Amino acid sequence: MPPKSSLGKGLGAMFPDLLNDISARPSFIMCGIEELTPNRFQSRKEFSDQEQKRLVTSIKKNGIIQPIVVRRSGSAYEIIAGERRWRAAQEAGLKEVPIIIRDAEDSQAAELSLIENVQREGLNSLDEAEAYRMLMTTFGLSQEELSARVGKDRSTIANTVRLLKLPAEIKKALIDKTISSGHARALLMLDTPGEQIKVLNIILKKTLSVRETESLIQRLKKKPAKKSAAKKDPVLRDLEKELSSLFMTAIQIRQQKNKGSIEIKFNTAEELQRLVALLMNLTENK
Repeated sequence: MPPKSSLGKGLGAMFPDLLNDISARPSFIMCGIEELTPNRFQSRKEFSDQEQKRLVTSIKKNGIIQPIVVRRSGSAYEIIAGERRWRAAQEAGLKEVPIIIRDAEDSQAAELSLIENVQREGLNSLDEAEAYRMLMTTFGLSQEELSARVGKDRSTIANTVRLLKLPAEIKKALIDKTISSGHARALLMLDTPGEQIKVLNIILKKTLSVRETESLIQRLKKKPAKKSAAKKDPVLRDLEKELSSLFMTAIQIRQQKNKGSIEIKFNTAEELQRLVALLMNLTENK
């Protein structure tokens, strides 16, 4: 009986240099489930979702239709693509799973893991950002190369990676799904972590949509910056010190061209009486 061919349609298109010339190789072999180990470059961190439960139910009923792609790792195999199916197969009680063995370098294993998850929309935004960062920093891929691999615009990849710069409080809200990746990208328009967290709290309190968040941030950025206080004339500053010493209280002189005012401060009724008496005395001695 000829071997079955059960490889998923999109895998070769995703990674042609890894999965080329498939017709010349055996389609798959069966492998003990305990012989497989997770992909060390797995982008996805969370598997306990509703989709995973549906996959377990399907595998219990129909088995694994699409083989797991692996590479040799000592006497065992490391998963390249299909870790969700492997985990679901364990939950479903399977003892063996179909595998396809491929030769793959670390960078290829990391790329394929990311590509599979991105194309299946299996990653949250931060996991996706971390995967892009790893491929760029560890394996030297450019944003243009990643764009060609995953089918996303270079600007989208760049903006996704920028999410890693957000404060921990915002990252947690993103993971907890109290805000969306659209909210998080909007918060990147603000300059400081303090401003970002302040707007985050407004988003959560008022349940703002992404568009409402963007409008709020645009309004905040358009607010004129507070004018820094003009430097006071050194002569006026020295005069303030002399008068403050004479009256034993704070005195401020404000001047605009030839006009201005002198402000004498007091904190109690008794201090007011003392200042009035002092001023009256100065007037009488004039």
